[in-house]
Amino acid sequence: MERPTLGMSEPLDFDSDVPVYEQIGTRVKFAIARGAYEANAQLPSVRALARALLVNPNTVIRVYRDLERDGLIYTRRGKGVFVAPHAARRCKKSRATLVEERLGEALALARQAGLTDDELEALWRRLLEAGS
Repeated sequence: MERPTLGMSEPLDFDSDVPVYEQIGTRVKFAIARGAYEANAQLPSVRALARALLVNPNTVIRVYRDLERDGLIYTRRGKGVFVAPHAARRCKKSRATLVEERLGEALALARQAGLTDDELEALWRRLLEAGS
């Protein structure tokens, strides 16, 4: 029985500057990093994930091919696509790097806008409270 898409089926941002295949790849990595898919767990089939995300199956094939090239997943012909044994550690590192980059961009914007450290701390606390 196929597992659900576990947090990968939220709508994609088709208007984003980030290509759809990169958005999907990031979601798969985040799902692995947070433990939704453990080592050797089967990922959704190409068709199931494409259906859930409303994209062409070729897009998911590209994502899976890239992730396999990066050593994060592996394919068993006729069986499906599975999480590589050490993928969680690598995905956690990738996730932290991406978040750090985005926070760095936000900090640079805040500095350009002239926000003080106190204003940034207040903004950060407000965002944390709103997100919990």
